[in-house]
Amino acid sequence: MKKSAFLLLFLSVFVISCKTSKTPTSNQNQVKITFLHLNDVYEISPLSNGKVAGMARVATVRDEILKESPNLITLLSGDFLSPSVIGTLKFEGKTIAGKQMVEVMDAVGVDWVCFGNHEFDLKEADLLSRINESKFNWLNTNALYIKDNQTSNFGKSVNGQKTDFLRSKIFEFEGVKIGMFGVVLPANKKSFVAYEDFFEAAKKAYNELKPQCDFVVAMTHLNKVDDRKLAEMLPDLKIIFGGHDHDNMFEKIGNVSLAKADANAKTVYIHRISFDKSTKAIKIDSELKAITDKIIDKPSVGLVVKKWETIMDNSLKAAGIDKNDIVYETKVPLDGRESSVRNMPTNLTDIITKSMSKASPTTVCSIFNSGSIRIDDELLGKISQLDIVRTLPFGGKIIEVKMKGRLLEKTLQTGLGNRGNGGFLQWDKISYDGKNFMINGKILDVNAEYLVSLPDFLMSGQETNLSFLTKQNPDVLQVIDTFPADDLRNDIRLVMIDYLKKL
Repeated sequence: MKKSAFLLLFLSVFVISCKTSKTPTSNQNQVKITFLHLNDVYEISPLSNGKVAGMARVATVRDEILKESPNLITLLSGDFLSPSVIGTLKFEGKTIAGKQMVEVMDAVGVDWVCFGNHEFDLKEADLLSRINESKFNWLNTNALYIKDNQTSNFGKSVNGQKTDFLRSKIFEFEGVKIGMFGVVLPANKKSFVAYEDFFEAAKKAYNELKPQCDFVVAMTHLNKVDDRKLAEMLPDLKIIFGGHDHDNMFEKIGNVSLAKADANAKTVYIHRISFDKSTKAIKIDSELKAITDKIIDKPSVGLVVKKWETIMDNSLKAAGIDKNDIVYETKVPLDGRESSVRNMPTNLTDIITKSMSKASPTTVCSIFNSGSIRIDDELLGKISQLDIVRTLPFGGKIIEVKMKGRLLEKTLQTGLGNRGNGGFLQWDKISYDGKNFMINGKILDVNAEYLVSLPDFLMSGQETNLSFLTKQNPDVLQVIDTFPADDLRNDIRLVMIDYLKKL
């Protein structure tokens, strides 16, 4: 055989060999799935003068992930329908009550949510309307709907047909099956909601899912302490997509990953999961991504956001709020960040408590729950009426309560114990030396009577660990909660605006 013919034969065999060679088995068996994870999102627009957050930016991030792989699930682990400034306003004669968030989340492409405790801030009819309007799916493992003294699953009604929410879900990507459940803490007691024990409900769902799936994950809206307990209870759970806590965190509890992003979409978690079908090995790469002004808006979502911003402007005018009216100017940032106000007094909380005391001059001290501050931001420069409404979107009355000293002491002590959550109490004319509470410089007398200024919500018994603080408590001697229509105490926001204008 001639050398040229031999060379031609060799090249032909080489080319054929290359064409028929297969991708290595390890690559064939690798399946990649991504979870885009948000939690506790109350604002659709950017914060900090446009520098951070913004749901239209989240939509851009989602589109970028889809370019990597179509195996994407976008989820939000509770708390999105309430509270927000827009949600408290009216549009077309009805309270907006989260309608704006449903539209924006649908536009973003959110796939799955679980309940957060703040979903139950809404009236029953409003909540059911938001559910029915949503295109995304709801995963609900432990909250039950009460109607006519009968309990049933929550569900979505379309054209008169109700479809119950799933208690658990099995996803399948390229032959890999993933089970997921979603639980919420019983922090918001309403007449139309019953809660099953979330530990037991999670355990039951997990035990049903595990034999059918390659692995199981969870959406939760729980305190981080309970998330850790859940991870210890279910050590083969792969990852918990958490909510309720508003600061980002990532922990490993044994082999279980626990992740929470920052509230209001300041950050999102991107969990890239690689599963080997032959070895069953799982690798999870969790990336915390900051949502900043370096990310452009997705135009279609930006239009929906702009629509609701315009509605907000018009509704504020109709409610008598002049969003552009400057009530105060500061060169020092007023700290309303949740990481601050839920752990210590700040210059912003001092303004609120002092404004309460000024509006109720016959009271000896003022108290309010830090969870009523929802701005999660710092106020700097010119502060408008809109900034005050953003700070205190719930509004509500400032009432006066005469109570026994022992109840006041118990309330203050509980408030200190609530450090880190919305039940952490801020106060005016009160101090604590580590042993004794002082009221106006005098040691609190458990047998004395005190007239205290506080938000009406605090007397509902619904704040964390403060269920004893109600009008029915025998140590509550008098409640003054009815004022003339023009009295500032009918709305804490008006109290704060008036105070700042006179500084």
